Amino acid sequence: MPETVRSQILRNAPPNSWIALSEDESRLVGKGSTYEEAVAMAETEGVEDPILIKTPDEWLPLVL
Repeated sequence: MPETVRSQILRNAPPNSWIALSEDESRLVGKGSTYEEAVAMAETEGVEDPILIKTPDEWLPLVL
């Protein structure tokens, strides 16, 4: 999966929440204020082993 797809999903994700991605990380299958909410939403989408990410309050640029 192209990095740009994952980046777009993360940029559009609600801040300070849990998001669930499909196994191939190509689509957002769940989100919620708790881990359990995101997992439950992913399961209703038919994804039993989602990739869970906790989003920060604010995305900050990183310069190396």
